Amino acid sequence: MTEHTGPHPRSVYWRRRALAVAGAVVALVLAVWLVGVLIGRGEQAPVAAQPSSRPPEPPATPVVTSSSSTTPPPPPPTLPPGPPPPCDDAQVAVVAEVDNPSAPAGRPVEFTIAISNTGPLPCAKEIGRQVRELVVTSVDGATRLWSSNDCFATQGSEVRVMRPGERFAYGLRWTGGTSEPGCRKHSRLGAGDYLLTAVVAGKASNPVIFRVT
Repeated sequence: MTEHTGPHPRSVYWRRRALAVAGAVVALVLAVWLVGVLIGRGEQAPVAAQPSSRPPEPPATPVVTSSSSTTPPPPPPTLPPGPPPPCDDAQVAVVAEVDNPSAPAGRPVEFTIAISNTGPLPCAKEIGRQVRELVVTSVDGATRLWSSNDCFATQGSEVRVMRPGERFAYGLRWTGGTSEPGCRKHSRLGAGDYLLTAVVAGKASNPVIFRVT
């Protein structure tokens, strides 16, 4: 058994030795940590770019602007110099009218011839009494029963300049009987359906049905 040398007890020397060893271990650990920190700062690994969760935007679509042009309406037809030309049959409308589509037998009925210009330009037309006629026929159109030219004067010229849309109307009273050319014979018509047709310069209207009761 070896005895210690020195003025202090042996336990004091053991504690001093333990503290010295512990201090050396702590210093070594600190030195290793410091070296690791310095190396880590100098050699940082590149950080990979994180993919974005936002979907990529589609490529921009060029905006195409369309320019629409309105076609101007054609200019209205112009009338040639000089007097208006004669009306064509295609631009003249002839209409037959009955004031009472259902009249008692023996009571007069008013008939009307209506003439109008349906064309785009004024024109001249002979519409006098000599070219106008009203005709009553059987409902099937097969039998001629009465004409305004049988017993009424047919003389008279009337050349009219008809403007577009202008209407001329001529009335005549029918007493409800038949007639023959020259007004030689006539008789009263009985109850039934009949047709009225207007004629102007050879152009006939659509027939209009009326009834005698």
